[in-house]
Amino acid sequence: RRDALLAAGAFSSFLILPQQTARAEAVTASPTIGGINKQIANVEAWPGIENLEPMFELKLSVDAMTAGIVADSKNYPYIKKRLDKFFKGSILSEKNFYFGVGLQYMNDIKYTSGELPNYVVMDKQARYDALELTMKNLEGLKSVLGKDGADAGIIEGYAKDSRAALASWFAMIPTNELKAVEELFVHVKKADVNRDGRLSDDELASLSVEEQQVWKKRVDKFG
Repeated sequence: RRDALLAAGAFSSFLILPQQTARAEAVTASPTIGGINKQIANVEAWPGIENLEPMFELKLSVDAMTAGIVADSKNYPYIKKRLDKFFKGSILSEKNFYFGVGLQYMNDIKYTSGELPNYVVMDKQARYDALELTMKNLEGLKSVLGKDGADAGIIEGYAKDSRAALASWFAMIPTNELKAVEELFVHVKKADVNRDGRLSDDELASLSVEEQQVWKKRVDKFG
């Protein structure tokens, strides 16, 4: 199972958990930053929760990372180290893994048969833009953290914009889907008694039958 940006316990007070020369050069303004995206096209069926769970872990990581950036500059070196790992590996990087998971979730959305094609295209584009902007801001954060004497406001700006962009991606998903994936995450975290990131047969048995099935699908699909 892949880590997200921050490992569990990275900051004791935070949730658990993955190049530009100046901030203005990195990413232009986007509707996903100025406000919250809303679903544009009508959806008939959403992908299974197992397909959303890795992205939920990434969201918690980005939230925790942003909190760590804002809280104390002493956290910068650790976050820089994790971001280096997140982007390392080119095609096989963690960044590409999560980007791919997000794209697969988006592509598996089943729109209503009578929906206007233009609305479907706009909906898909808005989701893609939010995900791409998340990764661009994370990469910008990694870059600026590597510069001596970088301005704290610029660093915080990248972190907050990455969090806002990912939040806008999740804002286009129904509340009941988000509630279900959050409950799954909480229950799995509680079941993982030895905190190794994997569930043994005994640990898995503590989940409901339905959650066991969903978690098995998640593991089979993403590890």
